[in-house]
Amino acid sequence: MKLTTMMATKGAAPKLHYNRFEWWMSIIREGVVAGTLGGAVVALWYLVCDSVAGRPFHTPALLGAIFFDGLHGHDVGAATLAPVASFTVLHFAAFIAFGLASAFVIAAAEREPLLVLGALMVYACYEVCFLAFVTALDASALGALGLWKIAVANAITLATVFGYFQYRHPQILPRFVERWGKFDAETIASPPVLAARVIQLPELRSSAIPAGK
Repeated sequence: MKLTTMMATKGAAPKLHYNRFEWWMSIIREGVVAGTLGGAVVALWYLVCDSVAGRPFHTPALLGAIFFDGLHGHDVGAATLAPVASFTVLHFAAFIAFGLASAFVIAAAEREPLLVLGALMVYACYEVCFLAFVTALDASALGALGLWKIAVANAITLATVFGYFQYRHPQILPRFVERWGKFDAETIASPPVLAARVIQLPELRSSAIPAGK
């Protein structure tokens, strides 16, 4: 009996290690795919905008010149391969990093659905860091890019990335709505409890009262 138990324990250890390895590989796989999809739709969006304006690849050329060449004033001419390729690599690397962080949060949301909000916070931090970095390099760069283009890029990124995660984890959104409803109901049903403390004042001794008063 003891021998059988020991053999079962030894067999369970590699299986547990294998499951953890598969879990991490699944997170990495989903993060890379989500980041690549997000980066691709944003790159396609700016390519369409630049092509309509008659300046294909102007946005990556401009950002590449700002990031790597310290350009100021946005007097970039025709798009060349070096700044476009350099910024494209940086662009997809940043989106894949965002996808990996989001995939980890989504995996954690399998246990606590409210952690889905953490993925939104990850994207908000990512976007704030990007905008702050661009502004620090060149304060007028955001105006040259177009704030409405950036807003649309953010919207399609969220729709693409979280649409992919919803496809991979279709049960998370219903569980999030259910968990949020329970959380809201618990908050309303639990009135604040005020703790009362009774502080007893020490009795005044007659000997402590000064004479003549």
